[in-house]
Amino acid sequence: MRIKTYYIFTIIFPVLFSFCQGQETSGDYNIRILNTVWNTMNEDYFDTTFNGLDWEKEYDYYKPLVESCKTKDSLFFYLNQLVFKLNVSHLGLVPAEEANESGDPQLYFDGMAGLQIRYINDEAVIISVEKNSSAEKAGIRPGFIITKLNGRTIGSFVQEKRDNPTPPFNDRNFRSLIAQNINRQFYGEPGDSISVAFKDGKELMHEANLLLEDRKSIKSEVIPGMPPMYANVSHHLINDSTAYIQFDAFLPQVLDSTLSAIRKYINCSCIILDLRGNPGGLFDVRKTLAEQFVTDSTLFWRYQSRGTVDDVFLLPSSNPYKGKLIILIDELSTSSSEEFAGGMKAIGRATIVGEQTPGKVLTMEVVPLPEGAFFIYPNQQTLTSKNEVLEAKGVVPDVIVELDKKSLLKGIDNQLMLAIELSVLNDDENNGH
Repeated sequence: MRIKTYYIFTIIFPVLFSFCQGQETSGDYNIRILNTVWNTMNEDYFDTTFNGLDWEKEYDYYKPLVESCKTKDSLFFYLNQLVFKLNVSHLGLVPAEEANESGDPQLYFDGMAGLQIRYINDEAVIISVEKNSSAEKAGIRPGFIITKLNGRTIGSFVQEKRDNPTPPFNDRNFRSLIAQNINRQFYGEPGDSISVAFKDGKELMHEANLLLEDRKSIKSEVIPGMPPMYANVSHHLINDSTAYIQFDAFLPQVLDSTLSAIRKYINCSCIILDLRGNPGGLFDVRKTLAEQFVTDSTLFWRYQSRGTVDDVFLLPSSNPYKGKLIILIDELSTSSSEEFAGGMKAIGRATIVGEQTPGKVLTMEVVPLPEGAFFIYPNQQTLTSKNEVLEAKGVVPDVIVELDKKSLLKGIDNQLMLAIELSVLNDDENNGH
């Protein structure tokens, strides 16, 4: 059985289109990069059919285009255009100067304004505001609507992704890309500021300058060749019988704290695990966490690569959690989050609540390129224990519920509230009511 440290993150690839600016390059350099990308895919891409694409013909088509590029911007544009034709996630090239722009903003940047949005009914709706953050001090609250950022309309951020979408090409991923594009504006260098125009619950307009403040969570190097990443864990008791656990990503620096939280709430009748906005992480972390919730050796994932399928069995921990498990997901729950939630649903271990995920569920390898750039490609496809393909399809919740702006204005997270209601129903059933 060939198990590696499978990286599975949401990666956002910049689609570069400025052909008159950027670092100069040469035909020989361009062809070396093209050959690295093409040969890597030709030898190790999980789908030998290339989704019906004639891979050799595509090389012949793109070779003169790539060779004639005068800047690295145009080079990366054509190379990403080539690989995006496969319409799969975890695939693309990132130049060194765009490394911090290549993933979910909460992973990389040192400064933050302290708020998150989702793109709901064509509006940038604030879903959370951190206590004591510059956003809270400016009077911003959940349910408010962002209308402009640094003078740019929200529509311009939407159009940016509409003009340059990245795979998989579906509506859920499109909304995810828009939300990520907007959320990215609230992160940057500590001490920088961002001007925000927003509409409150009474439809009144306001403006504020938000200072980006230092992060308080842990930053660690996770993947060689990629920037260090932040991740944080939060947990608390909702009531005497229900606990809530949330972590930013499946990263090593949060594993011990998350395991401690599970052990802390081992006697609770229900744990609500919040994976909303969680962009993914590492195989060992997601597998170790999954093993806290099973009591027997259990087929959980199947990894399909060229000519082989590797079965992954969960081995129960010494003291597994046996109570009710409810998992919250949304369109920003991707990669490892989808693997974890989809795997738990397939074995019947968890109730999934929230919104269907975008389907970015392939394992990836990272190939360093000259001058700090890197190429990411999927070497395996994830299947659930039921042989379900999650790529492009995503995880469909058992109970579908969208975030509601009116509830957010009242300080209510209606997705979480429904999960709590389900946990109470479970208690009543166990008590014979």
